[in-house]
Amino acid sequence: MEIDARHPIRTITRMDTVTAALVVQFLVSVAFNLMGSFMPLFISSEFNETLIGATGWTGTSSFVASTIMAITAPFWGWMCDRVGTKKVLLFVLAGNIVVYAGMAFSTNVLQIVFFRALQGGFGGISTVMFAIVASAVPSRDLKKALSYQMAAMTMGGLVSPGIGGVMASLIGYRLTMVASAILFVLILPVVVKLTLPPPAGRDVDAKSFDFSDFKSLIPDIVALILVYVCISFIAPAISWFLASLGVPDDQLLLWTAAATILNGIAFAIATPMLTNAVNDRTLPLLSVGAAAAIMATAFVFNPIQFIALRIVIGGIQAGIPPNLLGGRSGRKGTGMGFLNSARFLGMAIGPIMATTILGDGVPPRPLYMYSVMAIISMGAAVFIYATHRKKEPEEKET
Repeated sequence: MEIDARHPIRTITRMDTVTAALVVQFLVSVAFNLMGSFMPLFISSEFNETLIGATGWTGTSSFVASTIMAITAPFWGWMCDRVGTKKVLLFVLAGNIVVYAGMAFSTNVLQIVFFRALQGGFGGISTVMFAIVASAVPSRDLKKALSYQMAAMTMGGLVSPGIGGVMASLIGYRLTMVASAILFVLILPVVVKLTLPPPAGRDVDAKSFDFSDFKSLIPDIVALILVYVCISFIAPAISWFLASLGVPDDQLLLWTAAATILNGIAFAIATPMLTNAVNDRTLPLLSVGAAAAIMATAFVFNPIQFIALRIVIGGIQAGIPPNLLGGRSGRKGTGMGFLNSARFLGMAIGPIMATTILGDGVPPRPLYMYSVMAIISMGAAVFIYATHRKKEPEEKET
């Protein structure tokens, strides 16, 4: 971020706010994803489900949570504009404490689905964090700031499944979920200390989000849905694919964590670099590359190849979301809510579509699944090319 010579104190304050927001984002992602590497294994071992059955339940619960997050994200963005980001953030953190404590004491898989649905209702954390960053940086720095936020989100998400996997092997799945709830509690005082911009209030008509703002976001919304379908589809099926490639049952947790972590590392490292390197004209090439790597995964024959392609896919896909999230109307809380809603909708559709196509896992169903996701990624590339290449000359004038 460049220092504004006319307002150096204001610039430093913005930098402090963004830095604090990145720290909170990292901690929230850690708490959110401790269970990321073992949910199918937890359902399988605790509720007497087969691994392929548990994979299906994981996809279903992810679909329910992400769908409700998609529905509620614009509401949380609107609340940020009206009552302030800090109050909203404290409220959704408290909600997630209840969610993770509830999952820790669940006695059947339907309760897991219920608490994941409740988590969707309290899914405003990333919307609030996007709104904080968008309100704290000038327009020219928005994409860069969002890329750092997504890197912090990914870094938290990538270290957390590994930590969660180790914790689960030592203290069990349920106590690891309790640890997530405790971490959310510890984040609360950090948020209380944050200095955040005041809400716009009800009387600031000039800054209110209107239909023209929403209309300008539609290309970004559609593109984000397609992109996040391709980013998230594999998550509930990683353990099953590794098992099908010969990983022993007693090593599945370790291999699943490794695949998740290494994919996340590639995504986190590549996000800031690709955000600066690509523009609206070259953005579709990333989605084309992701399609090729997704299709190649259908033909791997050992777990090392599977993980290698997960790393490649993470690195390729990393540059797309920040460029789509950095839209002009996305600077307002409500706008960020709609954009985040698109992320959640993609994350809802991807896993449930993938697990539905995968079915019982009997060939050629895995090939069908990868083929569909590769086609969607290609479709995203065509859509981004058709809708976003025209925006670049306009943005240069501002």
